[in-house]
Order: sequence, then C-alpha cells, then structure tokens
Amino acid sequence: MKYLNFSGALSIHNTSASDPLVIEKIDYRDGAGHIVESYVTKPLALQPFASLQVLIAQDDVRGGTGASFTVDWAIAGNEEEPVIEALMTATAGTQGFSFLSQGRRLARR
Repeated sequence: MKYLNFSGALSIHNTSASDPLVIEKIDYRDGAGHIVESYVTKPLALQPFASLQVLIAQDDVRGGTGASFTVDWAIAGNEEEPVIEALMTATAGTQGFSFLSQGRRLARR
C-alpha cells in the first residue's frame, strides 16, 4: 500500500460588512486530538471581508491521519458566522487529488 501526504490550507473569511472578526486561537491537532501547533498567540482582528490562511506543507506529517484545526473566534453583534474551510491537496506524478472540508461550530464546555 502506498501512502500519499496532503498539504493543507485552513482559510478563515470574515463575512461581516461592518464588524471585525476576532480570532482568539487556532490549534492544529493530530489524529489523536493532541495539539501539534498553535498559530495565534494573541487575539487577531480580521477586518470586514478580510481573510486569513494557515498552510501545512505536504511533507509536514505531524498531524497524521485525521489531523484537524480548532478555531476560537468572536464577532460583535449578531452578524453572520465566518466561513472556515480546509482544503487538502496532493500530487503524485501527473495525478492531482484534493478535497474540501467545511468548518462547523462545536460546543465548548
């Protein structure tokens, strides 16, 4: 069996036309749920309609199978939620593979 490593791109889009989106934390987790790397050390404001990307190189295998991101964010008022997606891509010879995963809200306790 041959394995193919994928590169990853987390993309966060502020959908508000008037309010900044505050990114409080972005954690990259391995398949067991352990934090591999934290990408935000202090809150970061994304202006209206701005976006932010986090890239994982194809040869970075620290996340393993089932790697994921968790994003803690806040926005003033009752604006729409941000669009958060992860795109994974890989190539092998002349073949290209990709898939998109849409983020979803998780309950925090």
